Amino acid sequence: METHSLPLPQGYQYFWFDEIDSTNQEALRQCAKGQKPNSWFCADRQSNGRGTKGSQWISQTGNLYASLLIRSNCSPEHLAQISIIAALASITAIEQMASDQFHVGDLCVKWPNDILLKERKVCGILIESKRSRQSGLFDIVIGTGLNLASNPQIKGLVAAGNLLDNGWSCSRDELFVALAQSMRDWLSIWQDGEGFETLRLAWLERSCHIGQTMTIMVGDVCQEGRMTTISRSGALVLEDCSGEEKTISSGTIIKIEGSGS
Repeated sequence: METHSLPLPQGYQYFWFDEIDSTNQEALRQCAKGQKPNSWFCADRQSNGRGTKGSQWISQTGNLYASLLIRSNCSPEHLAQISIIAALASITAIEQMASDQFHVGDLCVKWPNDILLKERKVCGILIESKRSRQSGLFDIVIGTGLNLASNPQIKGLVAAGNLLDNGWSCSRDELFVALAQSMRDWLSIWQDGEGFETLRLAWLERSCHIGQTMTIMVGDVCQEGRMTTISRSGALVLEDCSGEEKTISSGTIIKIEGSGS
């Protein structure tokens, strides 16, 4: 339920919960009930937060958990670009609200949408979508989990971190409003895929690992190469040892050489 008033962009609304199973799940449930797009669902705590590939997202109180329901007329091949939009919206919001004590130069994006701060993950994003039977458009949920005040202790390629330990002073409400405004702005530029080149270049400016060699699991196959760019669809482009380029639309980075990540 909504508990207080915040100045969101015109045409957007939000619903705030003290606790919920998952903000993404709530967005999907409300979508099925006919909820209008441009609706945010936020919570102080999630009891069953989810990450990519069904992993659990530990949802401690005091952090930001927010899911946006949108509707798009984009073509299916442009759906993957939503991950790039979401990453840009999150990192831009942090940049805009950072104080002088917070070093925005320590922020970067790990493909496709993890936000890293000093090589620690401070923000994870989960995108879910389905085509509406009634309208034929895509209903899309953009879930953002941002470690504002604390972080879980997790093992993996990248350890977790939080903003507060790095000089952050902006409140959660202020950061959420900045995220909502940033998301609106990047979606406006995107225009269902027509304006993606602007987003692609902005993402590349903030990329963590351009020029570094990485190993990616694509299904059951390991792909290795040097990251050179992202494609015009948002896919990762690797150059292998023979100089051949490989385009990877979906996969899990399991190793990065020459990096603490």
